[in-house]
Amino acid sequence: MTFLLASEAGAELEPKRRGLQVDVAGGLSFCLPGGAARCKRVEGVTAPHAGGVVTIGYRPRSWLLAGLSYEFGLLRPTHTDILGGRPLYGLARHQGIFGVVRTGVDIGRVDLGLEFGLGYSQQVASYVHDDFRGQRFGTRGFAVRVTPLIAVYLTRRIYLGLRWDVTFNFHRSPACSPGRCTDPVKAPFFGHHSLLGVMFGVTI
Repeated sequence: MTFLLASEAGAELEPKRRGLQVDVAGGLSFCLPGGAARCKRVEGVTAPHAGGVVTIGYRPRSWLLAGLSYEFGLLRPTHTDILGGRPLYGLARHQGIFGVVRTGVDIGRVDLGLEFGLGYSQQVASYVHDDFRGQRFGTRGFAVRVTPLIAVYLTRRIYLGLRWDVTFNFHRSPACSPGRCTDPVKAPFFGHHSLLGVMFGVTI
């Protein structure tokens, strides 16, 4: 009898790795070289800022999850005009929505995973320079995301972890106002995107 009770108690503590899962991550948002343009130019760089990711999916097997994910990242362009050295842009933003598949292995209470996503992303900055104030500048289009992650179950349903999202932007369309991306600069300063974050999740 004692053995049976102990077995049942142990089963209650086993991580729940099937069903609806929701996780949220927050951390540091980076620009990566490549994509529509470069993160660095002669007159400035696109510096890191904060960002986050929300993923909702269903886990039919312990090694498989399919769902949707939304990511948002801020960036700090330090670009200035050539003559006066005045800032060109305020905070820039990267955002994207992806259909995702996550797979991996579990070791005790630890999940080691790799997530793949296909979707749409957009990168936009607004001018703060007096000559162009109110205009927006950026790109949008198809994107691919790859995410290695690790999660540790604290209880049967709640887990904490780390994730590193790397988004490859294959943008071909402008995301500008009033519709021009050629003045005063000829190419977006954005590149690919990365977000390194702490993740909190729950299995429902």
